[in-house]
Amino acid sequence: MSDAIPQSSRHLGTLKHREILSCGGSVIMDKQGYWFPIHRRELVRWIKGSGSASFLQSPLLHNVLLNLLVALFYVVGIKLSDQLVSTLLPGRIAPVWFPSALTFGVFFHFGHWVTPGIILGSVLGLVSVLSTFDPPPSIGQFLVLETAFAVANTLQPFVGDLWLKRKLRSLAQRESVPVIKNGDSIQDPLAIINPFQRVSTTIAFVQGAVIGPFLSAVIGVSTLLFLGIVARENFLYSWITWWSNSVLAIIVFTPVLINIRFYRFHRHHLFNTKLIISIFLTVLVWFLSFYHSYPLAYMFLPLILFVVFHFGDFFASVFVAFFAFFAIFATAQGQGVFNYDSGNNSIIFLQMFTAVISMTALFFSAIIQEKKTAQQILYQAVRSLENEVQKRTDKLTAVNKSLELANVELNKLAHIDSLTHIPNRRYFEQQFAAEWQIFLQRGQRLTVMMVDVDHFKLYNDHYGHGRGDICLTEIAQILQSCIRQPGSDFVARYGGEEFVLVLPEVDQLGAIAIAQRIKAALQTPGIPHQAVDSAANVTCSIGIAVAYSGFEGDKETLLKQADQALYCAKQAGRNQYFLFNYAEV
Repeated sequence: MSDAIPQSSRHLGTLKHREILSCGGSVIMDKQGYWFPIHRRELVRWIKGSGSASFLQSPLLHNVLLNLLVALFYVVGIKLSDQLVSTLLPGRIAPVWFPSALTFGVFFHFGHWVTPGIILGSVLGLVSVLSTFDPPPSIGQFLVLETAFAVANTLQPFVGDLWLKRKLRSLAQRESVPVIKNGDSIQDPLAIINPFQRVSTTIAFVQGAVIGPFLSAVIGVSTLLFLGIVARENFLYSWITWWSNSVLAIIVFTPVLINIRFYRFHRHHLFNTKLIISIFLTVLVWFLSFYHSYPLAYMFLPLILFVVFHFGDFFASVFVAFFAFFAIFATAQGQGVFNYDSGNNSIIFLQMFTAVISMTALFFSAIIQEKKTAQQILYQAVRSLENEVQKRTDKLTAVNKSLELANVELNKLAHIDSLTHIPNRRYFEQQFAAEWQIFLQRGQRLTVMMVDVDHFKLYNDHYGHGRGDICLTEIAQILQSCIRQPGSDFVARYGGEEFVLVLPEVDQLGAIAIAQRIKAALQTPGIPHQAVDSAANVTCSIGIAVAYSGFEGDKETLLKQADQALYCAKQAGRNQYFLFNYAEV
């Protein structure tokens, strides 16, 4: 099976000696439990340079033991097939040839490493079979027959295995199954692809089961014809018998041997109610069909479909093999629903029944598995899409949040005076309009105060514009400290050295109190203004306008009244406040 590993661009090199585990010289086991072939160079390297290693752990010993086991089971398979020889047929014809199932299965797992075991088993097992020929073959005929049958029995699994693995390699390349897992172990695609979980590879298995025995039967029967053991008119009949017996064995029993690799034991299977009931019904159908000859054999078909659907291809192959074995045994003994007057008909109908049941189970299992795989791929695609959508949604949410924060900052910058860090005129106009609407709906009074810095041009000329900016900033902070509630009352820079205060629900007395606080705050500790007088401080003139419920006019009217009051304060000598329509110093 080393040829199963692609070479050239995917050349894998030799495995490290420490990776040859005690499970057998022809295989290694990776972390996931898959079986892999050992490259022939590894065996050569051990023989040449690993004298210090234990012989009991050598790949040579393991391969010898493996081939001896194959030979032993091959002989047992021949004996078992010989025990099922039908007494209803002319000559010694077995309804199924078990060694064909064995050789196909072991060739799938171990490749050409098991060829010596197959040859040895064929030679030893056929000794008793050839001795039953009448007349017995001569020594020369015996040697020719043993050689021809050994070649035929080796060529049969080789051809079928080659056909199946060619399809598996094509599938592995199409699905991009990795060849090298990591630097320390080899991952052969053929070791992780179950041929019975895809319809295309199941078809390839059936094709291999049909093609493999074809040439084998030609070689074997031609040899018998050449030696005069089989008459020319019986050549086709003998060839069909050889071929059909091998095909049936492979299709019915080999899936069990192949599926062993992929089955993972679960303890709950031992106590599964559905599985126990399925076993009971299988035994019941077999017993009624082949010991009481009730026409119930085809009831096994829906039963096996139930097993496939609930337990998968491994249990389905085991159920089919169990049912087919005992059906063949009963029919060979002349019992059961397939016991006809003609022995040929008995065997033919039995083979057709078991083949149909087995292939139905195989293809139904492959269809279900492909559906599950497609659903899993779709589920993963949906999950991946959902994750991608969620990532993009989270990213979009984060961007929107950042954008909102940026808009808040931008809005703040758009409404904050860059020099004094208090609201600018734009903010004043928007907020004043909002306060005016509130006043019209449910307010009783609304006060506006215009504040202008006295002799600010002289201050700028004397101290410079830099000191003038600092002066405006300090005055803005003083005004903010004199209002009642920064959340409702607000101060804004109206323009240049002018400021405006909006005071909801503040009457004349409250406005005068705030104006007095502003005047006092400007004097202590005070901002020197030597351009006016060596002992003078910066002062402000204040105009006050108050709107009461039933006010005649709009917000522009109230603002003009405050501006007129400010003009009156300046005309009266500055550093004082004026209330619209009358003044108080």
